[in-house]
Amino acid sequence: MRKYSVISIGLLALVLVALVAFVAACGGTSTETTAAAGYDITKLVSGIKVDSAAAGLVPEKYKSAAVKVGSDAPYPPWEMFVGDTNQFTGFDFDLAQAIGAKLGIKFEFTAMKFDSLLIAIEAGNIDVIMSSMYDDMTRQKQADFVDYAKDGTALLVKKGNPEKIKGWVDLSGKAVGVEKGTTQAAALEALNEYLKGQNKPLVTINEYPDQPAAILAIKSGNVVADLTDASTGAYVAQTTDNGSSLELVVDPNPPSGLGFELKIDGIAVGKSNTGLRDAIQKALQSLMDDGTYKTIIDHYGLQPYPKADVNASKDPGSGE
Repeated sequence: MRKYSVISIGLLALVLVALVAFVAACGGTSTETTAAAGYDITKLVSGIKVDSAAAGLVPEKYKSAAVKVGSDAPYPPWEMFVGDTNQFTGFDFDLAQAIGAKLGIKFEFTAMKFDSLLIAIEAGNIDVIMSSMYDDMTRQKQADFVDYAKDGTALLVKKGNPEKIKGWVDLSGKAVGVEKGTTQAAALEALNEYLKGQNKPLVTINEYPDQPAAILAIKSGNVVADLTDASTGAYVAQTTDNGSSLELVVDPNPPSGLGFELKIDGIAVGKSNTGLRDAIQKALQSLMDDGTYKTIIDHYGLQPYPKADVNASKDPGSGE
């Protein structure tokens, strides 16, 4: 598995500022940097005081054992590894440390394949999913979601965009990569239904176990593009091979109702684990109120969500 290290977060933020207008309308060598002046997650977390009201909601078992978090790493900038180690970093990891500090408990991350996360939480093998997972009504049948960010969908293509892809319809008749089990995989199926209605050639959908495998497929010419979150696509385009091999394409006018719209990301908690869900919700709201959440999400250049709602999304999802 190829690993991404902490790199060029400020550059990512600049790219995403440009992306927001579009989306709302519709491994190379690296060096470690800290783009936000003074951002130090360890120091930030050490200054967080326990929120007694939120901590009072924590189930007893988590006061002596860490909350088990499943996360599909690497998926930058949401979850990454530090250099060539197995040490987690990224937005989800940092936010979890801050939530844990508010609650006076620990969050322990395990790397897992994305399409296994909901299965694992239903089986009780993990307590929480923090993995840039969209909250939708299909997934709400398997877990509850504490909503915490927003993101859209974009395309990664080879540098120079040799296929001249400007939007989703341009994928007609081409092979496209996507990570298995994602909303984007379902969106490609919906796109094929749309293309069928337009009497256009269908997309050949190639599903991969993780994001690095999909990126490798672009570079090797097995697919012309990889469908991914806009935030991750921006990061990968800027950091892979020092920005020389990939670029991002955002469709300003996607066909409506196919799943390419701006969506809500949530922290998933087991359906029966209401005490932990409510504690996380209250702790996250406290972090939003005191500015800690803004510091963390601004550092990673992601789009904030205004309130720590539970299951706020009315997106029907893929039905899978």
